[in-house]
Amino acid sequence: MFAKVTFLISSMFLVVPTIADFLAKPELDHLVARVSHVTGTVLALAVWRVARGEKLLSPLVLQRLDAVGTLGICWAFAAMGHHSVPPYGVFTALLAVTHVSISRAMIVPSIPNRTVWLAASSFAALVLSSAIVPLPLELVQSGVTRGRVLLTVVLWSTAGVAVATVASRVIYGLQEIAREARQLGQYALEEKIGEGGMGEVYRARHAMLRRPTAVKLLSGDGSEAQLRRFEKEVQLTARLTHPNTISIYDYGRTPNGVFYYAMELLEGVTLEELVHRDGPQPAGRVIHLLRQVCGALKEAHGIGLIHRDIKPANIYLCRRGDVPDFVKVLDFGLVREIKSAGDVTRSNVDAVVGTPLYMSPEAILTPDRIDARADIYGLGGVAYHLITGSPPFEGQSLVELCAHHLHSTPLPPSQRRSVPHDLERVILSCLAKDPGDRPQSAEALSQSLQVCRDAATWTEADAAAWWAERIATSRTKPKEKAPAAEVPQRTICCDFERRLRNKEHIA
Repeated sequence: MFAKVTFLISSMFLVVPTIADFLAKPELDHLVARVSHVTGTVLALAVWRVARGEKLLSPLVLQRLDAVGTLGICWAFAAMGHHSVPPYGVFTALLAVTHVSISRAMIVPSIPNRTVWLAASSFAALVLSSAIVPLPLELVQSGVTRGRVLLTVVLWSTAGVAVATVASRVIYGLQEIAREARQLGQYALEEKIGEGGMGEVYRARHAMLRRPTAVKLLSGDGSEAQLRRFEKEVQLTARLTHPNTISIYDYGRTPNGVFYYAMELLEGVTLEELVHRDGPQPAGRVIHLLRQVCGALKEAHGIGLIHRDIKPANIYLCRRGDVPDFVKVLDFGLVREIKSAGDVTRSNVDAVVGTPLYMSPEAILTPDRIDARADIYGLGGVAYHLITGSPPFEGQSLVELCAHHLHSTPLPPSQRRSVPHDLERVILSCLAKDPGDRPQSAEALSQSLQVCRDAATWTEADAAAWWAERIATSRTKPKEKAPAAEVPQRTICCDFERRLRNKEHIA
């Protein structure tokens, strides 16, 4: 890029003015100056072509090409100025060398020390030229001395070296900062692949294992208490070994205190994207997917870990080896406390946490006393979404949604589309307002799904055919993203301790 920019700018000054001057007055000194100008331009073209060639150059070769190209171009421009009309030719060359030195510092990654000696060596030819070039008689008669010209060239050369060095230091320093920011321990971030209320997810690669990994940077207030809680929860999550739970490899903190964890990289779609792409799913497939989620929840609930944010976007559908339609449950235990948009005081337990479209009634009223049955309610909402293509409740605001969860009875799925009655009963039982009326465990829910009439209608052949069709479509059609919901999919947080204090103050 540096050589290309230099070549194009130098050519601009060469093609029109120099050819016109040469045709008008082809004197020997002008001819040598034009040849020197052409030499510098050709050198820039040569460096450009070599650097962009098919053969990948090593860092050492690139450094040598950088040094030889920069010095060759600058010395050719210095020769151009030396053989032009003095002292104006020297100052023209001074502008050219300054342009080349500063352009290099801005474009080519270089440590300041290297920029100093390259820039100083480039300007040295100009200083030498101004020390020996003869001054025209009219300038001498007007009082201009060689010392004055030399001093001016030295000062401008020093300024050029200083500006190039500062530019190189700032830009190289910013590049180093950016590279460090994308390096989390042994993980190098490559590209952002997702974003949500909890933070951002990046495709990453382990420096030693070369294993594709997903790294999630968790957002929050960065307090020590919050970081300790995240650390405890990720340790609990790492204990989960069920195949339908996403595997966590590692966790840590960035130098500025941002908590992150590394997990397996998945290729597929979330259940939210699945419904957006294909619409309501067959009953047999819904049962097949839900039973896998039940398996992951059974293990988590067994060690006292409640997800609290079961929703279609947190359930991932992928292929694992030769097994199609394999479910992975994301974000276990990492949804305790999210920074809200409002100015509220957050506590560790007395806070409403979850996605409003799939939040259980008890998570709204008594968030400090929820149990595993809150996840059963959320999974019922996921099942309703899969079988009908819509969530159980919709509203124009968060308050309206919460009111529906507390007081409204969901419309039976069979009134939206044809749904087997036994599967409908299971889904509606999961969405019961009273936790005691729901399946009391993930295992109980799985057993209820297993005895449904359509439990065995979705076969591995059906799943394989769907994935084959999806792969074929993805090759010819860009990936679509699920549209943003009309109601914001953000976590809400209500401080009940503050409400209690206000109530006591009013009393």
